[in-house]
Amino acid sequence: MSTLANARDVLRLLARTQRNLTVTEVAAELGQPKSSVSRTLSLMADHGFLQRDPVTLAYGPGELVMGAAYRTRPAESVVSLLGDALADLVHETGCTGYVNVLDGDHTLVIQMRTSPSNPLQAYTPEGTRAPAYSTSMGRALLSRLEDEAVTTLIGGRFDEAVGSAPRDTAQLLKALDAARADGWALSSGEIVPNVAGVSSAVVDPGDFRPYGIGVAFPARDFDRAQAEELGFAVRLAAHRVGERIGDPYWLEFDAS
Repeated sequence: MSTLANARDVLRLLARTQRNLTVTEVAAELGQPKSSVSRTLSLMADHGFLQRDPVTLAYGPGELVMGAAYRTRPAESVVSLLGDALADLVHETGCTGYVNVLDGDHTLVIQMRTSPSNPLQAYTPEGTRAPAYSTSMGRALLSRLEDEAVTTLIGGRFDEAVGSAPRDTAQLLKALDAARADGWALSSGEIVPNVAGVSSAVVDPGDFRPYGIGVAFPARDFDRAQAEELGFAVRLAAHRVGERIGDPYWLEFDAS
């Protein structure tokens, strides 16, 4: 393969894994000799496409890649774009809407918006944290990580699982596979009794951090078909933001 093709594969791998990678990891993922991968990574670092952490010796996006990403992306931040999308989503669905971020093994509410057209609202204020495995928002966020990273992050701790929440790692990984395939995750009666939610997530290509967008609603008022309709609406909102910021997952997602 040409040097340019090898560099392309490395950048795609970094976008997919969303973390810095060592020579050994890149070689294993791409199925290439370590000596060849080492030369490619060193060459990319020498020309500013990658940078190497002096402590871990892992490679991540370099100055040229980061600069190009920020120059070609919209002036608004990812959170700002999600906030605008959330306003439209709440207006469209009449549900309470949220923007969350992954905070360790928990999900953190950073924006909440209620609908004036619906007096019956699920309400979880900004600053609320919850175990990521036990909410639709958390599972949407976790679905943007690789399974190995999820397993390490959660560490087998499912002591707060209630309602439809996964009870072990196998159940969680199965739920994340479904979320990746569908583009959205569903929860019902987990952290908050009698409240359901649907959520999707985007990843900021600049720092690889996942952000979630979703809605919550009284579980008793919605059957599965209605929940799926909301899921499609949430997915469309995330898809639009993801395409705008250049999130590889959404650029390749087939919503048809």
